[in-house]
Amino acid sequence: MKKVGRYTLTGRLGRGGMSTVYKARAPVTGRTVALKILKPRDDIFIDLVGEKRLKEIFVEEAKIMGEITHDHIAKIIDCDESDGTPFIILEYFAHSIGALIGEAYILEKPSRVMSINKAYSYLRQTLLGLERLHFAGIVHRDLKPYNLMITNDDRIKIIDFGLSRIRGEEKMAIPGMQVGSPYYAAPEQEQDPKNADERADLYSVGVMAYRLITGMLVSHKQDDIEPPSNRNSDITGEWDAFLLKSIDRDPDKRFNSAQHMLLQLDGLYAEWKRQSQKSCTFIASDQAGADVAIRSLRSTPAFIKVQELRRTLELDSLMRPKAYVPHRFQYRSTVLLECLDTGLLWQRKAAGFMLTWDKAHEYIAYLNDRCWQGSDSWRLPTTEELHSLLRPPTRERDFCFDAYFAEEVHWIWSCDTCTGNMAWTVDIQESFFQELDKDGMASVCAVASLEKR
Repeated sequence: MKKVGRYTLTGRLGRGGMSTVYKARAPVTGRTVALKILKPRDDIFIDLVGEKRLKEIFVEEAKIMGEITHDHIAKIIDCDESDGTPFIILEYFAHSIGALIGEAYILEKPSRVMSINKAYSYLRQTLLGLERLHFAGIVHRDLKPYNLMITNDDRIKIIDFGLSRIRGEEKMAIPGMQVGSPYYAAPEQEQDPKNADERADLYSVGVMAYRLITGMLVSHKQDDIEPPSNRNSDITGEWDAFLLKSIDRDPDKRFNSAQHMLLQLDGLYAEWKRQSQKSCTFIASDQAGADVAIRSLRSTPAFIKVQELRRTLELDSLMRPKAYVPHRFQYRSTVLLECLDTGLLWQRKAAGFMLTWDKAHEYIAYLNDRCWQGSDSWRLPTTEELHSLLRPPTRERDFCFDAYFAEEVHWIWSCDTCTGNMAWTVDIQESFFQELDKDGMASVCAVASLEKR
């Protein structure tokens, strides 16, 4: 495998105009990290800016990130050179907002609609990170779903400061150069990037918010933008006003600061939550009167490609169930959940920490060695079994029904693989299936068949 400095490259994570990001393994510890190395996609950058200045700009990004410590801004681990080329070592994150919503290479394609609970949480954290950046005089200028990473404990981390501007200083002024990403860049940033201020970042947050809640992208070039409540019945006109204000073409009509936008979002969500909880008195339990025949689900591991999984589980193009099959559950204890219709017993609180796929198997062996809860037949669930747990990510689910699993359980490993290096996971909160590198992190919810107890 190729090495950069002391680090061994194990795969490519992404490529931009100025740099490439790899997954890498650190020496001695073997820790998985992200390695970002200066590698312009086009020689025009070198011709126009000069190799020396490009290196300075690259190292400046490391300095920006290194000087700020905040829960929602990614940390720099190291910065060095390899054969005269600078590289940055960052925390590695297996998840991002872009992957969570299934944003495709063709941006205009619809993405997964996120539950309002989760969208609020991620938007709030993003604004908290921006508040810290803007205090430092930094305008990010490239906020988008794939630049918002998600940690194992579900925190947002802002990454990629290569296009940021510090206190009005333009690092790389190339006439006609696009600064930012299509759709997410504010109109004034496209026209005059060196003069775009903090409100340009807030525009990007607004575009992301609209996409998270509706699954659709909007553009300032559209004559009319459809009210988001037309696309998502979980929200009301108050959300329309908030979202449309955040993406106004005129920066003077947007929120004037991240703090201002955050306060408005908090108030909006608090009232929405109150109304959602109030509506639960008119909704019957999702367990009541269920009359479902006992289902026999595959319990042995399988190698399943994407199209086969979509066909067998009847998933849409974004890997969500086309229909949800209701099941009857009862809580055996605070740690055990029994499904009356599949004969499965589930570990409700998971392992309590996230693990790689290989470590997940070790954890299952650990439970069986100790005959946890009186059973030595615990195993990782199959994708079929995980599918039986899913419910639509609506406000009724989030407020009116008891949660099956502990709040911190998000991604759950299955025993099924899709390539030699990837296994299937399910996002229990947003209800979709996703391929994940085996060295990524997910929860382990052990399952046992009751007849084997």
